[in-house]
Amino acid sequence: MINLLIAFYLVYKKSINMRITLAFSGPAWIWVNTSWLILSEVLASIWYEIYADKEYSSVIKWWNNVFIIYISDNKAFISKNIDFYIHFDDYSLQKNEVVYTIWEKLKLDRKIAKHANSYAVWCALKYLWVKLDAVNDVLKSKFKEEIAEENMIDIRAWYESIAEQKYSLEPIWKHRDILYGNELIAKWAIDSWLEYYSAYPMTPASSIIDAILHHSQDVVFHQAEDEIAVAMSMLWAKFAWKRAMCWTSWGWFALMSESISYSWMAEIWWVYILSQRAGPSTWTPTFTGQWDIDFALCPTFGDIYPIVIVPSTFEEAYNMIWKALNWSDIYQHPVIVLLDKQFSESYATVDKSRLKPEPINRWRLLENPNEGYARYAYETFSQERISPYTVPWTANWEFIATSYEHDIYGKETEDPKIKFMMEDKRFRKIDIFEDNEYNPDFYWFEVINPEARKFFITFSSNRWAAEWALEKKKDFWLIIITMFHPIDYRLQKFFDSNVDKLVFLEQNQSWQFQNLVCSKFSLKKQIIQFKRIYNLYPIFEEQLWEKI
Repeated sequence: MINLLIAFYLVYKKSINMRITLAFSGPAWIWVNTSWLILSEVLASIWYEIYADKEYSSVIKWWNNVFIIYISDNKAFISKNIDFYIHFDDYSLQKNEVVYTIWEKLKLDRKIAKHANSYAVWCALKYLWVKLDAVNDVLKSKFKEEIAEENMIDIRAWYESIAEQKYSLEPIWKHRDILYGNELIAKWAIDSWLEYYSAYPMTPASSIIDAILHHSQDVVFHQAEDEIAVAMSMLWAKFAWKRAMCWTSWGWFALMSESISYSWMAEIWWVYILSQRAGPSTWTPTFTGQWDIDFALCPTFGDIYPIVIVPSTFEEAYNMIWKALNWSDIYQHPVIVLLDKQFSESYATVDKSRLKPEPINRWRLLENPNEGYARYAYETFSQERISPYTVPWTANWEFIATSYEHDIYGKETEDPKIKFMMEDKRFRKIDIFEDNEYNPDFYWFEVINPEARKFFITFSSNRWAAEWALEKKKDFWLIIITMFHPIDYRLQKFFDSNVDKLVFLEQNQSWQFQNLVCSKFSLKKQIIQFKRIYNLYPIFEEQLWEKI
């Protein structure tokens, strides 16, 4: 009876849209991660839409890992339902049954095959009825010949272990690339002429180091002793006119606070990638959360507000990292790219046709300034909008980058008139930014089905759960915010004319996203509801309708 229900459920799902969820779970030391990635690449190679999530414990490295592959012929999704769950021990099942709804399960005996993780992959392939021909190229690209052949022995021996396939996944178009979030940010920063990168390993930002080193020999990388040194080394690279960024996570961003205040005063600009994780303190560091919105908006002491951008898809991240590096040069202003663990460590297929590179724009570097040139001249700012820059060792002038208030030459001052003038100069950069970047060709929010009257409103990786769930339900649609500061004021017109109900969706307890939007826009209280989920795991599509 149970098998009949499972079969009916799977046929029903396939009749709507092809969606399948597979999971591998076991201790880390049996290379479950490798199995999961190989299967994801095989499916991506025959053009399926893949979103892949990994959840792992930080208590003991080998305690339990679970890797979930969401397969679709349409768009990415995140669900609590797992169609086929392959596990290597009883604990792997007991731990994850609390979180996920598991329809069919298979416990593998590690003694059956030399390569137990390969055995898991081929069980999954038989379940999906993916032909073995689709696997050969991926294996050969991953392993040396003798290792690939050893794995193929297990493939041939155990491909028949699953008696009946549930699907028949034929190639539906052509090869697609699958990348993980940190890798794509690194790769695309390199594409946009990144020259210097500094970091200290910190989950979930650590893997960016491998990605930078793997994809480029032209980027200077510095692994400092702590985040204070990370931030300052990046600033000195900027000081020397290098295109630079750094990456960190969570509480360690606090160590960079003083450098942010200094860079604002000296107008030495920077790009920080801040990847959020669960908090507070240092526990549960390998799980997701969105607790640092307020911190990103006001990351240091003083009246300082960086540009904060928040990609919601991998394709958006490509475009935004180009913009972040350009903007830091053009506006001489701090830029934060705000991610979360789910975005940083998940894998997804990428549609390269949607990638939109931009020309490198570094504003103005003066190689031969006039004698007596004033770096921070207010008059220059008014005429040129942003002061041209020059680097140390340039003839005819002395470069001073001080953390004190200063006059137009960089000399320290406590003159109240100069203080007022220089503060106004720095703050007007945001006005100039809005004038230049908020144009009819680019909006910093996205409305899916603007004809609707009821909406969920969210950001970042929450989109992957919300978009598919709302498409099925049809009662609500979706607003995605992709810039937190300065938030796109043009959204007010849409709120005034189109919205009867607004449900805020975020992963923190203190309403940080909701408070941000409500503080910037005039919203009627009766239209507002909220959905806050902060239980370490990503938001699943099934959770959207609870208590709504």
